[in-house]
Amino acid sequence: MVIVLAILAAHVVEVLMYAGAFTLAVEVVSIGGFGGRGADTPLDYLYFSIVSFTSLGLGDVYPLGHLRLLTGIEALNGLLLIAWSGSFIYTAMERLWPWEPCAQPQNRKTDK
Repeated sequence: MVIVLAILAAHVVEVLMYAGAFTLAVEVVSIGGFGGRGADTPLDYLYFSIVSFTSLGLGDVYPLGHLRLLTGIEALNGLLLIAWSGSFIYTAMERLWPWEPCAQPQNRKTDK
């Protein structure tokens, strides 16, 4: 359980970092913006970052200008990290919970 919560916390930090990058890119550097519903508040940037990181792509907010590149990088990064996390959790659980086959031919008793 600790492993799963640690990985979830890591993903939350990654999403927050991308939301911060979007905020800086729009508010400070002005290299793009958002169309559709738009993104005006920090929660809007966080929402867009979550949708992009998970590759959900709802489309109600979409990037304009150079933010399209950052959005693509976040989607690819999120896809890879979520897949890696699933593999890591499987490997960790496999070590913690050894698999025992139910029936092995060499242990089977016969009536002969």
